[in-house]
Amino acid sequence: MNKKRILLVLILLFIIFLNRNVLIYRPLLSVLPTKTTSGLVIKEKDALRRGFIIGAFNYYYKFSVNGKDYSNPSYDEQYKVGDTISVEYNETFPFINRIKNQK
Repeated sequence: MNKKRILLVLILLFIIFLNRNVLIYRPLLSVLPTKTTSGLVIKEKDALRRGFIIGAFNYYYKFSVNGKDYSNPSYDEQYKVGDTISVEYNETFPFINRIKNQK
């Protein structure tokens, strides 16, 4: 019984790790100090759930801070390649970011 519980906890932690951007990083921006910069929607795609069957996807966006590039999925199908967006990020940890006004 104890081995099953450990396996279940490991699976749960793995799922949280895979979804850390949505479950941990983006909500942190509501309480951490942030800065804003402009970003660009790029041609890199993020397949949505069941996207391999129906072809649903959204594009990534990228932006630069101190000469280093960062990118994340837009999580919104309305954005098209080449769109300029406003990106909100944590000054200390720019990899924690989201499109401004996106919850």
